[in-house]
Amino acid sequence: MPALRLGGGEIPLQPAPEATTLSALARQLDQYLGGAMSPAQSRLTAVLALELNTAARSGELAELRTTHLGEDNTAVYVERRPQGGGAIEGEWVETSALTRAALERWLDVRKDLVQRAHGTLRLWVSLWINHDGVLNDQGNTVIRPPGMPLEENGLVTSCRVGRLRYDGLRQLLPIKMEQLRRAVAAERQRTAA
Repeated sequence: MPALRLGGGEIPLQPAPEATTLSALARQLDQYLGGAMSPAQSRLTAVLALELNTAARSGELAELRTTHLGEDNTAVYVERRPQGGGAIEGEWVETSALTRAALERWLDVRKDLVQRAHGTLRLWVSLWINHDGVLNDQGNTVIRPPGMPLEENGLVTSCRVGRLRYDGLRQLLPIKMEQLRRAVAAERQRTAA
């Protein structure tokens, strides 16, 4: 059979949000912090606020531990994992007042969840009972309690669900976290120049 040829070039990237959208997103997150929030909204607000400071990839965010937070959450240590491999480089990134407030709110929620699950250092943890896809000897799925480490797919899924669930995010948050990361990275480069 002849070789199948699909297109002739690279796949175009999805558009990244503008700087004004990033500012509007930060304002929306700040409004959330001014009121009552569910555990899921607390986690999402902290994830997005941290993303606005760090421009971290979703995998880099998922790997964060509480030990990566500086005193009073004034900085976060991010291990940069370049796409396609390469040397891992770590850097301390200063956090904004918004991020510090969001982390404080999330860490209060996280503390109770982790206590029930016998502890973990991972910053992002599950909120509800989950299963790990493994069957026990009786053929039943193994249940994991809330407070277990959240993997990259869980983090990305929580952002997609939150985008649709919480007022104001559908217009401000792109469908993919990578689009947000690229926008924040471009804004960081622009302001550093």
